[in-house]
Amino acid sequence: MEQPKHVTRPTLPSTEAMHRLVESEPFPENLGAFLRERAETLGERTAFTFFEAPGDLSDRTLTYRALDRRVSRLAIALHHRGLRKGAHVGVMLANSPAWPIAWLAIARLGAVMVPINVRYTARELAYVLADSDASWLVIDHGLTGLLDELGAARPASSRTIVVGGDAGAMLAWDEVLASGREDFTVEDAPALDDRLTIQYTSGTTGFPKGVILSHRHWFTFAKIGTLELRHLGIDRVFLAHPFYYMAGQAVFLFALHLGATLSIAPQLSIRRFMSWVRETRSEYTLVTNAILKQALPPEDSRNDLKFLHVSAAYLPEVQTAIEGRFGCPVRNIYGMTENGIATYMPLAAAHKIGPDCIGVAAPFREVMIANETGRALPDGETGEICVRGPGILEGYYKKPEANRNSFFGDWHRSGDRAYRDPDGFFHFLGRMKDIIRRNNENISAVEIETVLLGLAGVERAAAVPVPDDRRGEEVKVYLVLHPGLGPETLSPEAVLAHCAKHLARFKMPRYIEYRKEVPTTPSDKIEKQTLRKEKPDLRIGAYDAEDKVWR
Repeated sequence: MEQPKHVTRPTLPSTEAMHRLVESEPFPENLGAFLRERAETLGERTAFTFFEAPGDLSDRTLTYRALDRRVSRLAIALHHRGLRKGAHVGVMLANSPAWPIAWLAIARLGAVMVPINVRYTARELAYVLADSDASWLVIDHGLTGLLDELGAARPASSRTIVVGGDAGAMLAWDEVLASGREDFTVEDAPALDDRLTIQYTSGTTGFPKGVILSHRHWFTFAKIGTLELRHLGIDRVFLAHPFYYMAGQAVFLFALHLGATLSIAPQLSIRRFMSWVRETRSEYTLVTNAILKQALPPEDSRNDLKFLHVSAAYLPEVQTAIEGRFGCPVRNIYGMTENGIATYMPLAAAHKIGPDCIGVAAPFREVMIANETGRALPDGETGEICVRGPGILEGYYKKPEANRNSFFGDWHRSGDRAYRDPDGFFHFLGRMKDIIRRNNENISAVEIETVLLGLAGVERAAAVPVPDDRRGEEVKVYLVLHPGLGPETLSPEAVLAHCAKHLARFKMPRYIEYRKEVPTTPSDKIEKQTLRKEKPDLRIGAYDAEDKVWR
């Protein structure tokens, strides 16, 4: 095994100076205008390349100028077909050139994109389309089989664009793109605070909620994310996260802000991640905790990385080992869909690295630790992380109750517990939400329970997280069946088959425990904390769906 590398730590301006600089810089008018400026400035520099895409894939590699022209071509084609400012467009695509082109064209017109997970079932797709009022849909050909099950939520064929394969009565992506022009300019351009995306995120109310995000939100996200990167001379960025997640969209914008070339993988692969980084000679990427836990072949330690962002905090000795392993500084960021990045660990703050430290408040962001009434708590006291500042979410789409419950005035409530130390650094202590986080996916326990309660024979259901070294957390469900029923009459296989019809694969339970009864509160709600404390290993007594054994 190779010895840990010596990590070179570049000298940057002070944290305060970097904050003042980025906060003093003007914002572009909108995302479409920003792309046009990038194209004029960077011209024939490669904007992105889908490096493992099929050789005949159109637009697999585009320069900044070519990307801007493709976006204009699609924008005018969509405009001629009736897409207007403020309309909502669902985009259900895996990582492909069509994704960024579609997003940027939608943005140029002032329409609103609704990213959709490609692993959603028809039930989940129908919910997002209906809840978001999406009247247009861009969808991969391999997913069109879901459309017949959407009912009233299905957009008209004349407003459904199919990428790849036969579009039938719908619109074919290549034909739509070919029908546009490259000199399109927008008469009614969107403003900085106009809506850009409605991002669906799991919450404690069952189905996901649509988070309304503006052009300013995404620019602020990118300005914060590249705060230190811009001083490191980074020219090559790597992305393996799906575009339909915040991380994928954010890293794409990071690269645009840096004027870098973005190498894009077809999907996130823990096994191949570092070999891809090495092969593309990438200098920056966002890495997951699961990837950091993998054994690193010696050849992968020889790379061009200058900086890594992670979304987890580590013990100092673990952090040192990680940095030595990759040969570059590694720093964690904390945020959520609603605020992008709220805090970050500065490169100069190595002395504060620890298992719960999430750094200082980011530029454009105020962070408060509040009690249950919204009153600010003094340093050292534990409360809820609340965030405000320009570019945080506008609110939750068509969810007035969630909006009332999610804010203290203009402070957004994160649902996460933390305290601030006297040096101004925040320390994360856990989530208050009923969320299970598997492989960086936020999974609503309530949604899983709702699906299980729709299965004949299930009387009560509870979903809880189980710690897992590889995935962070796994999903365990407790089932109380109707009298006279048991595992022999409603088997784990039958439960899983039912879930597979209604839940994306990443939401599927791994552990199933049958119970005669579960602890409840006086109001007859299941006491999940009591369930979690019943035994040191929550896997014992449960069926393991992955290993197909009873634990």
